[in-house]
Amino acid sequence: MKKIFTLCLLLVSLYTFGVAKHRDKIALKVLYVGYTPSRPMPKNIVYYSTTPNIPEKVYKTRMADFKAFLEQRFTEVRVVDVADYKAEMSDGVDVTLMDAGPVALPPDFNRPMVLMHAMAPNVGLPLGLKFDWYCQCLDDEALNIKTSHPIFNTPNAVKLTLVKKPTPGSFFNGHEGTKTPRQMDMWQVVKREGSAKEPYLIGMVSHGEGFNDSPDAESISGGVCLKNAEAVALGRQGNFFMWGFAGSPDYMTDEAKDVFVNAICYIKKFDHLQAIVKKVQIETRSGIDELIYRLNKDLYHQAIIARKEGNLRMLKMQQELKEKKAKGEDIGHGNEMFLKMPVTNDTQSFEDYVKGYAGDSLFAVYGTNMNLYHQYYRQNYEYFYPSGAYTLQLDRDAQKLGISNRKIALLDQCVHLLEINKDVAMAQRLLERYTTEKFNTAADWRKWLNQNRHNLFYTESGGFKFMVNTYGKSSAVTARQSYQLPKAVISGEPTTADPVAVSAKFIPGNGAKKDSLLIEAKILKGWHIYAYVPKDNPFVVTETRLELPEGAVADREWKTTAAVPYPGNDGMFIFEGKANFRIMIDYNKAKAGTKIKCGLYYQVCDENKCYPPKEKIVEILI
Repeated sequence: MKKIFTLCLLLVSLYTFGVAKHRDKIALKVLYVGYTPSRPMPKNIVYYSTTPNIPEKVYKTRMADFKAFLEQRFTEVRVVDVADYKAEMSDGVDVTLMDAGPVALPPDFNRPMVLMHAMAPNVGLPLGLKFDWYCQCLDDEALNIKTSHPIFNTPNAVKLTLVKKPTPGSFFNGHEGTKTPRQMDMWQVVKREGSAKEPYLIGMVSHGEGFNDSPDAESISGGVCLKNAEAVALGRQGNFFMWGFAGSPDYMTDEAKDVFVNAICYIKKFDHLQAIVKKVQIETRSGIDELIYRLNKDLYHQAIIARKEGNLRMLKMQQELKEKKAKGEDIGHGNEMFLKMPVTNDTQSFEDYVKGYAGDSLFAVYGTNMNLYHQYYRQNYEYFYPSGAYTLQLDRDAQKLGISNRKIALLDQCVHLLEINKDVAMAQRLLERYTTEKFNTAADWRKWLNQNRHNLFYTESGGFKFMVNTYGKSSAVTARQSYQLPKAVISGEPTTADPVAVSAKFIPGNGAKKDSLLIEAKILKGWHIYAYVPKDNPFVVTETRLELPEGAVADREWKTTAAVPYPGNDGMFIFEGKANFRIMIDYNKAKAGTKIKCGLYYQVCDENKCYPPKEKIVEILI
């Protein structure tokens, strides 16, 4: 009897503990912004998957999934469709979860917000945050995790299940790969069991280079992705938290659910604490490390071998498609284009390879002598600074002084030069180049430097600047350091800011108003767009866009220039340099003066970064 009574007490105790665990809600008001499933699904939904129909399926259930989960964990939960969301709604809650777009926040928005998956760059880029679009290719596991961080420890103490697994192959594709271990501890965030057996949504990572170089930002975890180990999957800047993984609660592991709740609680601490650094610089000094790594003849030979092997794979894949088509199988529109794509025998010369990385001017000096390039970059490593958001140049002024442009000693020396009236113009240039100030006298520069010396920090992502740490202080003080984001440059030629230029024209045919329409993409050296990617690969294949006026008719098939195999990515083919897309248009019955709208939808990448998919449309008058 005594044993039965004891057992009953134990069961009651366990039941009470279990109920308490699930009923003790955290006293926070949470607003979830998503898509209301009863409304028509937007054309440009933010969810992304390589599996057909997954976004449509997720659209129907995601809001309810989040609502049910959040109501279990927090005392007050509101949900709203993104089309109805206004920034002032966040003033009535403690934390906002942004899970859908598009949405535009005012520049002074300072309430705590969690940005889910692609919403991190969609919201972050216009505000100048470090949540940029590196790659929408985040898988299900986290790595490079700061396990001591509060989001893993409070209010839920989470014992992470870390499993050592082979490092993703893409992590070795660059200079960081030389110090990346072959195996890494990984933590499962999105599960593959129960209701989540099929492939799910793909998450987002941001650049890790320069992410931690300001007091308002912190990288917390990376993830398994198609980029590198530095990529950020979980991170914070100012009052925003980036949760790059795409799983809703029904797809999260139990550990991930607790960490997600902790992240919501954590970002609440940064209420009204806006970021003080705008990310104006994509290319940081790590770009010099990458140049040193890439300027290597062995890498060139590996790339040529990979290209030749890729061409053989392409021929084999095309033959397999021909056989399927001969049997009457529908191989799909994308495969139809791939089937007709010519194979290039072009094997890039070593000279062109070197120019692609070092540029024509340096090539004219050093030719193909790799040792001289390495020596040049290493000797001048501490003197590079931006020539644009995506490029660096050598600072001859700092080089002349022989002081690194990321050492406060450079500022001291420049102020000293002003005080002794020596090299005044150069000293003033350097002070304005590496700070956000514009004082006119040596006395003012000295006063500023002495007052702020111990609060100065150096940020490369913020423009290779020394700034005063005003994080958490009055907005009036912070505003003094404000500066503008660089404006996009519209050009008919590809630029580092916009690596693909798209144009279109008619090529005269037989004179009977039946001409060949040519869409041309000029691609900046070192960049590429995608011609064909294997199944389940998240990179975006280039698609043609064509809208004809009434009376005009187009052939069914586009013809394209040859694609080249992408080294290190089996079955992937890319366009480099120039890509042409041609189709025959019969506009004999079209009204004169009407327009043809045509263009491309594409994603452009280089070895280290990708830009968001973009559509460019050109109009041609008939």
